[in-house]
Amino acid sequence: MKLLSKLTLLALGVSALPLSIAGYSSLRIGQVALRGALEENELTVAKQVAGYARSHVDNLLSILRVDARIFDLTRSAGNEAPSPQALVKFLQLVYHQSNDFCAVAMFDEHGAVIGEAAYLENPGHYDSFKSHEPMRPTDVEGVGLMAPLGAALSSGEGMGPIFLGGPLHLPHVVLAVAFDPKLGGGRRVLAAEVSLKRLANYVASLSTADTDIKITDGRARLIAAGSRGGVGNLAPTGVPGAREGELPSEALVAEYLSGGRRLIGAFAPVSPWGLGAVVDKTVDAALLPVNRITKFTLLWIAVSALIGSIAARIFARRLAGRVAALATGSREIATGNLEARIAEDSSDELGGLAAAFNQMAVGLEAARQKITQQTKEIIGWNQSLEKRVEEKTDELRQAQELLFRSRSLSALGELGAGVAHEINNPLSGALGIVQLLIADLPAGHPARPLLEDLEGEALRIRKIVQNMLRLAQRQSGHDTAPVDLARTVDDAVELCSPSELAAAGIAVVRKYEPTSPVRGSATQLQESFIQIIQNARNAMKEGGTLTLEVALIEDAMVRVRISDTGAGISAEHLPRIFDPFFTTKGDHSGTGLGLSFVHRTVEDHGGTIKVESRVGGGTTFVLCFPADEGRTHRA
Repeated sequence: MKLLSKLTLLALGVSALPLSIAGYSSLRIGQVALRGALEENELTVAKQVAGYARSHVDNLLSILRVDARIFDLTRSAGNEAPSPQALVKFLQLVYHQSNDFCAVAMFDEHGAVIGEAAYLENPGHYDSFKSHEPMRPTDVEGVGLMAPLGAALSSGEGMGPIFLGGPLHLPHVVLAVAFDPKLGGGRRVLAAEVSLKRLANYVASLSTADTDIKITDGRARLIAAGSRGGVGNLAPTGVPGAREGELPSEALVAEYLSGGRRLIGAFAPVSPWGLGAVVDKTVDAALLPVNRITKFTLLWIAVSALIGSIAARIFARRLAGRVAALATGSREIATGNLEARIAEDSSDELGGLAAAFNQMAVGLEAARQKITQQTKEIIGWNQSLEKRVEEKTDELRQAQELLFRSRSLSALGELGAGVAHEINNPLSGALGIVQLLIADLPAGHPARPLLEDLEGEALRIRKIVQNMLRLAQRQSGHDTAPVDLARTVDDAVELCSPSELAAAGIAVVRKYEPTSPVRGSATQLQESFIQIIQNARNAMKEGGTLTLEVALIEDAMVRVRISDTGAGISAEHLPRIFDPFFTTKGDHSGTGLGLSFVHRTVEDHGGTIKVESRVGGGTTFVLCFPADEGRTHRA
């Protein structure tokens, strides 16, 4: 057997076994990683939905608590109790505070109804109430029957059981808060029957064709489900890791059987309100990518074996040819042909043998080439050193600017937090009085426009105060999780309404590369991206292109680039865009705190933000975040 055949068989045998082992190992690692990523993603979504539900209930209770504080303003001078007309106006004011309120009523400490409940049988007839659900007089009786009066009187607030209420038979719940009027008369309970329609719509918006999201009550009854269009019917449903009719006490991921289907589901409790959020997917749909990975892995193992055999043949042929060239060169030198040279096309032993034959002839040339190469390397080192000095100088300047801006935002946040607490209390009272006056005045009264302007300015003050409080708050690090920035950017675009962007002539271009997740708050990052996208949309009044890029760069950093083709930012304004209260909007529609909040959010996530812009050439925001590699970065 010739050398060519021997080398071919040897190379093929050596490569086949490691190739099979590597393919099988990659397949198993991919299967485990995909299953783990699926479970982690479902648990993250379940916690997000649970957080939204908890925040939704807390916000509605907060509205009732704030409204209860202005109850005393409805009293007449010298009168211990408000007039029936004033009580009706007060309950109507509370009813107007949220589109989720179906009916509002007040009770004394013995559970007796005080006055008439506020509700509408045909809210669609009024522009300001058309988002409320209609209620009939018989439906309003449920406020007193389902109100958690005992819980409210004992602990200050409470949430009743979930039930199907109203003419539409949608899931409802009664929330109640207790308070003590300053002018006496015993404790009062302000209760509101709340529609869970908005919670159901949120669940429906997050669900996909193969992933169902549900919210259940404490008895594992269905309140909302994406597979039903968001509407639940309070029928019992399956919950991962729990017995029938019960909810687990903590977040978990488990495989379970529901409705004859095998599901992989994640559960997160909605504390302290006794609800639960479930995200599930069928096992077949979840493992579909794994089956595809198996097929493609086997295919590529076969392809790799074929390519390996071809490469082995080529390698063996080349090696045999090199041996033959060495033999020919040796014979030429043996005959006295000193000008003969043997090709040095490798650095292995055969290449060393060829170099030994050519050493005397090429010694001087090799020395000259070495000196030339060293000279080029020295010049290259000098140029590289100058470039690095310039880069480090620029980084130091940017770090100084970042430190100064961070201290400015921190100082403003601390000042804003103190001022906000002092402003909120009198502002709430003033706003409540103005709204009561507006409710009392007829539509054509000459003072009504002035009061409506005053109400609008008071709401604008409250928004500014809220933004200042957001600047004062920092990311705690306790509620952070791995975040996929590409998905978060897509969610931000969806919340900015792609249809409205298209109607404005704005084309959205996405350029996403595979990246590692970053650790942080998906909600805060999403709000920051929304702020930048909205600014880009305002800058492209005649339409244009919005480019979104996500990529992994050196030093384990994930970079997000958001570019527009709008009017751009002038050079004199560019250094001040992150300054609090700085805005170029001539209509005073902005507070100038949006980009300050974006800067604070990026800083809280251990990242950096840069802006590139020129007038007429568009603007580019570059945000860099450290990739999540199992280490805790600075908060």
